[in-house]
Amino acid sequence: MNTPLLRRFVLLPSIIRNALMGTAITSAIFTTTVSYAADSEYEQWLKQTQTEFQNYLDKNDKEFLGFLNQKWQEVEVEKPVKRDPAPKPVEMPVAKPQPKPLPKPIAQKKIDKPVEIEKPVVVKPIVIDKPIAAPTPVKPQPKVKKDFNLRTAKFDFFGEDISIEYNKKFKQSFRGKINNKSIASFWESLAGQPHQNIVEQLAETATKLQLNDWGTALLFDQFSRELQGSNQYNQSSRQLTSWFLLVKSGFNARVAYNDQVFLLIPSKQPLFSTTYFTLDNQRFYSVSLNEKPMKPGKVFTYSGKHLDGQRNLDFSKPNNFTANKNQLTRDLSFSYNGEKFDINIRYPKDMVNFFSTFPQLDLENYFSAGMPSDTAYSLLTQLKPVVEGQSETEAVNRLLRFVQTAFEYKTDDDQFRQENYLFPLETLHYPYSDCEDRAALFAWLTESLLGLDVVIADFPGHIATAVKFSQPVQGDSWKMNGKRYTIADPTYVNANAGMTMPQYRGKAPKLVTF
Repeated sequence: MNTPLLRRFVLLPSIIRNALMGTAITSAIFTTTVSYAADSEYEQWLKQTQTEFQNYLDKNDKEFLGFLNQKWQEVEVEKPVKRDPAPKPVEMPVAKPQPKPLPKPIAQKKIDKPVEIEKPVVVKPIVIDKPIAAPTPVKPQPKVKKDFNLRTAKFDFFGEDISIEYNKKFKQSFRGKINNKSIASFWESLAGQPHQNIVEQLAETATKLQLNDWGTALLFDQFSRELQGSNQYNQSSRQLTSWFLLVKSGFNARVAYNDQVFLLIPSKQPLFSTTYFTLDNQRFYSVSLNEKPMKPGKVFTYSGKHLDGQRNLDFSKPNNFTANKNQLTRDLSFSYNGEKFDINIRYPKDMVNFFSTFPQLDLENYFSAGMPSDTAYSLLTQLKPVVEGQSETEAVNRLLRFVQTAFEYKTDDDQFRQENYLFPLETLHYPYSDCEDRAALFAWLTESLLGLDVVIADFPGHIATAVKFSQPVQGDSWKMNGKRYTIADPTYVNANAGMTMPQYRGKAPKLVTF
C-alpha cells in the first residue's frame, strides 16, 4: 500500500475527504500498486481542489466563524416606534363655496399715469416625457457542458419569472438545537459549497429588474424560500440561508435567536411599527422578509460582522422596479365649477403587491417616491389639459378638487386595521385613502404638472401640504427658510388654496421638505 499517499488522504479536511469516499480516487489510494504518474496526477488534483475549497471558505469566512463560535451576547428587543400617536379625523368636513370678492370702488381723482394691473401667473405648458420601455432581459446562453450537480430554482417574483441555477450541495438543512454553535456550523457548511454563482445571478437579476435594496433583499429571500421550502419546519434553514446570501452580496445582515431564528438588517431610513435592537449604536430592524417579526424581549446575537456585509438597506427609489405585466384599470371623476372631468388610469398590480411588503417608513419617503413611469404618463397627460393655461392658484385648486373628491376617505385603522401610509400608486389602487396618502399624491401632481415647490404641513393627527406661489394668495400661509407657503389641503373637501380645516385654524403646522 502506498503509505505516504494514504497519510495525505487522512490529513485532508473532512469536507474534501468525504467527497473522495466511494470514488475511483479512493480505490487508488488503497491500491498497493500506484504508479508515480498516478501520484503526480493526484497531487495536481489535490492542489486544485484545495484551491477551490479556499475560494469558498475565504479569510473573511474564517474570521467571521470566530465571531460566531464565541459566546453570543443577550440584547433587548425594543417595541416598535409609532409615528404619530395623535388620532386622525374620522370624517372630513366640506368647505362652503367662497364668495367672489366684490371689486373695490375706484376713487375719483386725477390719474397722471395709467395704473398697471398685475396679471396672474399662468401655468406654462409642461412637457411630459413618454416612458422608455424597459430593456428586454438577455436570456443566458445554454451551457456547452452539462453539470449533473446543477439544479434550477424557478419562482414568481411579483409577476416576473425567475430562474436561478445552483449546485445541489448548496442546499443544506439546519438540524438540532438553535444556538451559536449550530448556527456557526450551518454558515460553515454553506460557505464550503459553491455559492458565488448564486449571488452573481441574483445580483444580475436585481439589476435587470431595477430593484432597490428592499426589492433585492426580497429577491434573495424568495430564492431561499424556493430552495428550502415554505413550511414552518424549514423556517430556520430559510432564514439562515437568506442571511448567508445577503451577507455575501454585501448587506449588513445579522441573525439573532431565542427559540427561533430572526433576520435583521439596519436601514438608512427610520422604520416604524417594526421591532429592533440596538448594537454598537446601530439599530437592527426585524424586517422579517416573509416571516413573523421578533417580539419585544430577549434574544442572543454575535459581536463583530463579516467584512463582506457592510451595506445598510436603502428604501429610496421604489418605483424603478420594472414590474408591469399585470395591469389594472380604474375610472376616476371629479367636477370643478360645474364642469366634469373623467380620468381613466392603468397601473401595475404587481407593483402594488410589491409596495405592500414595505415596512412603514417616515412620511417624507412617500412624498419623494413618485410614480411608475407608465402610470405617471397616463395620469399626467389626462390632467395636463385640465390645468394648462390656468393661473397658478386656479390650477392648484383644480388639482385639489381632483384629489379631494375622486377618492373616498377612510382612516388606516378602518381600512387596514393598522397605520399604513400609502405610496401615490397605492392611493390610486385602494378604495379608500386618508390625509397623508392624498397629500403625497397631490404634492407629486403639483410638482410634476405645475413645477411649484410643495412642502408637508404636519398638524397633530393630520397631514396637508403648503405650496409656494409666485404671487401672494389670500388665506393661511407660513414662512420657512425665507419662503412663504400657502396651505393647500387635499383632504378638506371643496377647499381652495389658503383654506385650513376648521379644527386646525389658528394653529401653525410643522413644515417639512422632502
